[in-house]
Amino acid sequence: MTVTKLSVQFLFMLFMVNAAFGQRGVTTFGIQYKPIMPNSIIGTFEQDFNSNQFTSTVKQKIGHAFSFVIRQGLTKTLSFETGLGFTRRNFNLDFAVEDSNYFKEGKVGFIGYEVPVKGLVFIRLGEALYMNTAIGASFNYFPSDIRVDLPIGVNEYFSQEGAYRSKVQGALLADIGFEFRTRKSGYFYLGSSYNLPFNPIVTFAMAYEYEGGDEVAIDNIRGSYLTIDFRYYFHEKPRSE
Repeated sequence: MTVTKLSVQFLFMLFMVNAAFGQRGVTTFGIQYKPIMPNSIIGTFEQDFNSNQFTSTVKQKIGHAFSFVIRQGLTKTLSFETGLGFTRRNFNLDFAVEDSNYFKEGKVGFIGYEVPVKGLVFIRLGEALYMNTAIGASFNYFPSDIRVDLPIGVNEYFSQEGAYRSKVQGALLADIGFEFRTRKSGYFYLGSSYNLPFNPIVTFAMAYEYEGGDEVAIDNIRGSYLTIDFRYYFHEKPRSE
């Protein structure tokens, strides 16, 4: 059984816990910042692209995700959340040709826009402290393809080209964290989230091009990532019933 399947089952069990406490009757607006963390457990940390004497590597760097969020309390157990976000996945590019002095480093960033749709549950741990879990999906839009050229000599250069497999794609979302609620100053949240695209999001072509020929290696990048989440929700009063 994969880590993803275990995570989904764990979150589903938490949704069934009746001891949770939601935000019934409250519509809350917030802001969020999520650094995308390089790691070798979840996400595209390092991927090799090789062809004969040409070798290249795509390696994950720290990325960034910013968004505003809207949360609606549904019952004492569940809440619903959506919003609009901007995401930049960053990667280092390493190129080399064996038995030569040709090597270069470059950088590339994937820009995307996300509309998440999530269901949330809150488990009360103290007077103002809650554990939060969520699961859902996001609709992702990628505005343009990407390309990097790195000259290494006369009529010779390394290049990277990325073509998105579709402008609009989807991804599984899973969150877990802790929320501290004040009476008048809003809510403060610290947690972690996992973004898993349903399919690889982009096809990469890594190339060494020279006069008279070229070497090209092609593969897909999944684009999944793990984040640390910082959120602030503005104070709102329950609507009258």
